[in-house]
Amino acid sequence: MRVLMGLAAAMALSGAAPAMAQTASGPAREQQLALADRYLTLTQGGEVLKQLRRQIEEGFGEQEMPAEQRAWMSENLSTMMQDVVVATIAEMRDDVADDFTAEELQGAVAFFESPLGRSVVRKQVDLNAEMQEAMTPLIVPRLTTMMEKFCLRFDCGAMGAAAAKSGQ
Repeated sequence: MRVLMGLAAAMALSGAAPAMAQTASGPAREQQLALADRYLTLTQGGEVLKQLRRQIEEGFGEQEMPAEQRAWMSENLSTMMQDVVVATIAEMRDDVADDFTAEELQGAVAFFESPLGRSVVRKQVDLNAEMQEAMTPLIVPRLTTMMEKFCLRFDCGAMGAAAAKSGQ
């Protein structure tokens, strides 16, 4: 679960656009889309997927289940996540092309293709996983407190009864 949340956080953080770009047309648009695809692949695919697979394998390696089950879960979850990331990159390509200028994308691609940029991406993936681990014990008590306050302000019992009646 922490791996999935870490991936989501990484995608959200790297998808934030520093400036609104002008929407290009024709060959300029195709170049913009190609740059957006390259940027997303560099920051969310390739090496990131390899690290995600490693994190998944390590996570299942700690589980108390038969080796065959761990291997099956690790392989299938890794494959599923790869499919999701590839589909997400395709889905986000137009938005990234719209949000970033060609100059911003060219600069980002050049950076993330460099040894320094590749190192930053690798470290960011690990940092996101570590951040998720650090956040989880901090979120649970705060979420509990927030929900207690919510139920003091609103009638959670009535809401639960209404949900039960409607079959939710």
